[in-house]
Amino acid sequence: MLKIQNVTGGYSNNPILRNIDIEVQNGDFFALLGPNGSGKTTLFKLITGQLPIQKGKVLLSGKDISSYSKLEKAKKIAVLSQDTSVSFDYTVEEIVSLGRYPHQKGILKNLSKKDWHIIEEVMELTKVTEFRHTQFRKISGGEKQRVLLAKALAQEPELLLLDEPTNHLDIKHTFQLLDLLKKRQEEKGLTIFSILHDLNVASLYADRFALLYNGSLLKVGDASLLKEVDTLNKIYQVQIHVQPHPTVPKPQLLLAPSLPNSTHSTFFKGNYKINNNEQFVHVQFQKPLRTISNGMVGNGIQWIKDYCIFSCKQYSTIPPEEEIQTIMEQYSITPEQTVATIVEGNIGDVVEVEREIEDTKILIIVTPTKMNEKIRGFNMMVFMDGYFNEGALVNSLLIATKEKMKAMQQFGMDEANETNEALYLAVTQKGDKSVTQRAVEATLREMVQLAVKQVYQKEKVVV
Repeated sequence: MLKIQNVTGGYSNNPILRNIDIEVQNGDFFALLGPNGSGKTTLFKLITGQLPIQKGKVLLSGKDISSYSKLEKAKKIAVLSQDTSVSFDYTVEEIVSLGRYPHQKGILKNLSKKDWHIIEEVMELTKVTEFRHTQFRKISGGEKQRVLLAKALAQEPELLLLDEPTNHLDIKHTFQLLDLLKKRQEEKGLTIFSILHDLNVASLYADRFALLYNGSLLKVGDASLLKEVDTLNKIYQVQIHVQPHPTVPKPQLLLAPSLPNSTHSTFFKGNYKINNNEQFVHVQFQKPLRTISNGMVGNGIQWIKDYCIFSCKQYSTIPPEEEIQTIMEQYSITPEQTVATIVEGNIGDVVEVEREIEDTKILIIVTPTKMNEKIRGFNMMVFMDGYFNEGALVNSLLIATKEKMKAMQQFGMDEANETNEALYLAVTQKGDKSVTQRAVEATLREMVQLAVKQVYQKEKVVV
C-alpha cells in the first residue's frame, strides 16, 4: 500500500529525516513511534507533499505519490492532523460533508444520496450526530477531533494518515476512537498509518511499528519491538519495565521515576511489627513490598504492607471471601495494600528466621495451624530485601513451597493432612539487581527447613 524508499527530506536544505525505509502493507495498522523532535510529523508532511523530498521516493499502491493529482490522492488518502482549527465558521455537518468532495461529480458538485448515506454513517460512528447543526468552533477539542475523523472517513480512503489522533481526547474517547478505527480496519480493510505517543495504547491497537530517533529509523517490527527495554530506555531516557497485558497478548510498559536513593537497601529490623494470638497473625511493614501470594484478599502480585492470617475456628466452614472484610474491620486492619487468608484451626506461635546473603537480607516468618493441639499445616511469609523480577519471584515461591513440604515430611506430616494455608513472598525491590539469584535461593532452602524445624521444637506437639 505505502512504501517509503530511502527518503531524506525536511525544511529547505536542512534534512530532518535521513534514509527512511518503511513499508506499510495493505490492511495494516502501522504505528510510528518516537520522542518529540524525532521527525514523526516531518515524515507525514513528506508523504503528503507539504515538505519536499530531497532524496528517495514514496510509493502509493506501487506508483510514485507525486504522480497523483490532488483529486486522485484525496480518493486514496485521508489525513487527520493535530491542527483542529477551521478557517470558516462551518457547522459539524458541513465539515463532515467536505470529505465527500473528491467523489462528487459534475460542475456543481452536489451531494448525492450515497454521499448523504456515508455522511450519516460516519457521523454516527464517531458519535458526532448530535452536534450536526452546531458551529464547529463551539464544540470541545475532543469533539473537534472526532468531527475531523468523521470527515476523513467520509472520504472512504484506502489509507488513513493520523498525526496523534488521540491528542485531545480523554481515556474514554481515546479507546472509543481507536476501537472504531480497529473495527474499520478489520471490516473495511482500511490501512492506517498513525503517529502515537502512548506506547501502551500503540501496543494494544497497532500491528506493526517503526521507531524514529533523531531523524533516523532505528527499528521496524511487531509488538515484540516494545519489549526491547534497552532501546526504549535510550531513546525516551526513562526507566522502563515491560510486562504482559493480562487479557491481550501484547506487552505493556511501566515507567519508573528517577528518585533519590531509589536503590537503597532497607534493613528489616525496626521496619515491621507482628501482632499474633490464636485467632490471627498480622505482620505490618512501614512501606509496601512487592508480593506474590495465594491470599483470599490481595492475591497474585500486588504491593502489600499488611500480611494477615485469620483463624476460622468460630465458623463451621471457611467463610466466603467477602467476609474477610468484616474480620479485618474487627481487628482494625484496612483492606488497602493488605493480603489476607482464613485458615481452619488455631494459629500457633510465630517463629522468625533471618539471614543475609550477598547483601540480600531474607526474613522468614512461620506459624503453624493447629487442631486439637496437633499441627495440621504451616503458614509461611518470606520477605527478601533485594530486587527480584517476576520470574525470580515465582521461582522463589516454588522453592519455599517445595522446601516446606520436604520439612513437613521429615517430621512425618503427610501432605494429605494439609489445611488451607497462607503462603506469602514479598520483596522490597531495592538494592543491587546483579545479586546472584542462585545463592539467594540456596539460602532460602536452608532457612525454610530451619524455620519449620523450629516450629516443631517450639510447639512440642505431635503431628
